Amino acid sequence: MSEHPGLGAPRHWLLTAAQDLVDTQKVVQIDACATVEEACDALIEHNIQSVPLYDARSHSYVGMFDVHDLAAFILARRSTRPSSQPGTGSPLSRRVLEPAEPASNDLVGRISDLSHLNPFYSVVPETTVAQVAQVFAKGAHRVAVMQSDREIRGILSQARVVRFFFEHSDNATLAEHQLLDTSLDTLGLVTRDVVYVSPDTPVLKALSLLESHRVSSLPLVDNEQRLVGSLSLSDVKHLARNRQLTRASCRELVQAARYVQGLREGQDKAAIFSARPQATLRYVLAKLIATGAHRIWISEAVSSVTSSTPETTPASNRRASVSSASSQTVPVDLARYAGEFGDRVCGVVSLTDILRLLVDSAPSPRADPDYNYASMD
Repeated sequence: MSEHPGLGAPRHWLLTAAQDLVDTQKVVQIDACATVEEACDALIEHNIQSVPLYDARSHSYVGMFDVHDLAAFILARRSTRPSSQPGTGSPLSRRVLEPAEPASNDLVGRISDLSHLNPFYSVVPETTVAQVAQVFAKGAHRVAVMQSDREIRGILSQARVVRFFFEHSDNATLAEHQLLDTSLDTLGLVTRDVVYVSPDTPVLKALSLLESHRVSSLPLVDNEQRLVGSLSLSDVKHLARNRQLTRASCRELVQAARYVQGLREGQDKAAIFSARPQATLRYVLAKLIATGAHRIWISEAVSSVTSSTPETTPASNRRASVSSASSQTVPVDLARYAGEFGDRVCGVVSLTDILRLLVDSAPSPRADPDYNYASMD
């Protein structure tokens, strides 16, 4: 690092302009007059969780449709009895059902931001990653980087920002390197209050839990709380075309979703990823980036829950590596870091948790004078 601030010092990743992270992106958008089914088809085809809605009449964007909105829409319809009269029921139900129309005629523009969880956030191209990360740290999952009032340059997501940080971690500060090599438990990143369901739980009950707890995934566990699967809101988009699945179990919905994903992507999507509380942040980031997941379940071996005697693992099996899509290969201790099938779920770490940590730990001018953070104000 240069002895003189600003001369030869690498640019900190948080000072990068948002436009630089979306320049090569092809923006997918849907007409606000499209049906819910057409919008969900776009989510499935492009393997995305949300899509901006464009109103051709006003030549403007009118909102964002995502899988949370679809879940809220399904629950609102199911919670309203056929005998309900106009003007009755919850505000959510009235918005969905008045005027009453066949499901096939529902326009996606009517249910945009129905869940109030992921509204349409927009930023100018020059907005710094630091400013976007602050929005993400509060729970937003994506922002639209605008070229103009009528054109989106790209959609910048939590996953893209985390990936960018990891790809440029060679230029990270000493404090950031220390964070990367610290365990999840020590960092306090693990959320221990996890809502979980069994594989036989009805889909509608699982949707209700997802919405009421404002989470995007539920672990599927057996009677002993051992991890056997995972239900994500990304699976919910398959309900728009196959509405019989709303009467199915979580196991059946996950199987149907993985089957479609396998056909589209040509690979098995049934793997479950988890990590131990002792895993480092560097390991978890590599795992999240390599799998494209937005969260990772934290699990403990059953023996570590019931006994204080440490497990022994043959030395030949102890070390391996995790390769992410970046240039980094992360050495790991599998016996300590990687979760295994049959582990008990004990927590979760999400991209929001990680971004909050990175924002809170960002160097200040006083602590690291080589970086100018004036543009973060």
